[in-house]
Amino acid sequence: MGSGCGQGNGSANGAAVAANLAFTKFLFVIARADDDAHGARLRTAGGNLARGFFNDFDIDDAREMQAQRFETIQFYVREGDAPDPESCPSPCIQKARHMVQVSSKYRPRLQEIDEELRRRIGDSAEILSLEGAFRNPRYSSPEMVNYSTKGSPPRRSGRLSKNAIVVPIRKTPEWWQKSTLERHSYFYPHVDHASATPVKGHAQAAEKGIPSLFRRVYHNPDGYERAGEFDFVTYFECDDEGLPVFDQVLNSLRDPHLNPEWRYVEEGPIWRGRRVLRW
Repeated sequence: MGSGCGQGNGSANGAAVAANLAFTKFLFVIARADDDAHGARLRTAGGNLARGFFNDFDIDDAREMQAQRFETIQFYVREGDAPDPESCPSPCIQKARHMVQVSSKYRPRLQEIDEELRRRIGDSAEILSLEGAFRNPRYSSPEMVNYSTKGSPPRRSGRLSKNAIVVPIRKTPEWWQKSTLERHSYFYPHVDHASATPVKGHAQAAEKGIPSLFRRVYHNPDGYERAGEFDFVTYFECDDEGLPVFDQVLNSLRDPHLNPEWRYVEEGPIWRGRRVLRW
């Protein structure tokens, strides 16, 4: 699921060691009253935000590298009803009907967009945000990179890969107390210390998702182990056929008999929605 087992910076909170190559921000809009006035305000705000950005709805693998030179934006809409308030108490991103992701190499630009959206939406909605940074893998071997990317799908437009899933997680203090090499070992097949039995590890537990799930891992741009913040945000895109595959992969990763790493994972609320050209 891309929870950072094979990536990191060699220390629990070494943001200065691992360079942030680009930044992204997910903004979740929770309407206080989902009426026509809010919808009109939201559409106007989205149209203004999109100016000067490359719209990722029209992305494809051939233009992926070209688009990385630009600031990008992608709009989303959640399908289905909001979760039960008792199962997801506030603040909870799952309550958001609308979400937008903006990416730039210039972090203050994303803060400007955050502030502009809040100003344009006003008191008609609550806005929650998650930040992430894209970093080069530092400890994944070439063999592991080849294993996790060989056969993986190219990135496709929102007309084909319609679904998006946002998975925020943090690792427990016990995880960060382990050495870099020990943390990395959880990614590979190994003998579990707790049960003394062979286990698949993270990579093989997630193997079924490689052919059908586009994945991108974002790190906390300010480092790990920050109180009240997530360490990683993993982002997925897939077509409708890929949704049950995602659930199978997630269930496999959550099984400590297959993937002992999950003993050290604290999951945040998972947001699922559809990619759209505009709100």
